[in-house]
Amino acid sequence: MDHRVSVIEAPAPFVSWEEMQTHGKIEEESDQTYVETLISAATTWLDGATGWLGRSLGVQVLEFAGCGWPQSVLCLPFGPVIEIVSVSYIDPNGDEQSLPLPFPDDASNLPDVRGNPGDVKIRYRAGYGKQDPDDPLEWINTVPDPIRVAVMMLVSQWYENRQGLTVGQTVSELPFAVRALVQPYRIYR
Repeated sequence: MDHRVSVIEAPAPFVSWEEMQTHGKIEEESDQTYVETLISAATTWLDGATGWLGRSLGVQVLEFAGCGWPQSVLCLPFGPVIEIVSVSYIDPNGDEQSLPLPFPDDASNLPDVRGNPGDVKIRYRAGYGKQDPDDPLEWINTVPDPIRVAVMMLVSQWYENRQGLTVGQTVSELPFAVRALVQPYRIYR
């Protein structure tokens, strides 16, 4: 986990109850809350600053808090970066300043900062998504299908096997099919 990054707005689920009903062949309507909890757990396990993949999946707002400027927007952790929302910094005199947007691609001409931890704060929207054509303030998740299928496979496995260990079956940390689906998206830090 990168302690310089905080989640400001968590992502909306990118796998729905209805999709899980179809994928997992779940007929019990009374299990909806439980299945949605499993969707959240599987997504959290893969997504964002604490996730196994080391990247943002669903559209979310993150805040980077560092002692200096990142080399570029591309260096902000847990992308893909969709847009910069706001930028503030503490100047050498100790005064808080805001940087007008758009944030430059090249950080070589940015103003001086005091240099203490948290003096540069960049809020940015990250994940796989696009603006809703009917409402430009809303975002639609466009998470790649292999990741969505991996989440559905994890949820199905957890739904069917509600214990931490199943006796008489081979145990693996991450099911092979799930690892095969998500491995190309993993960022190693």
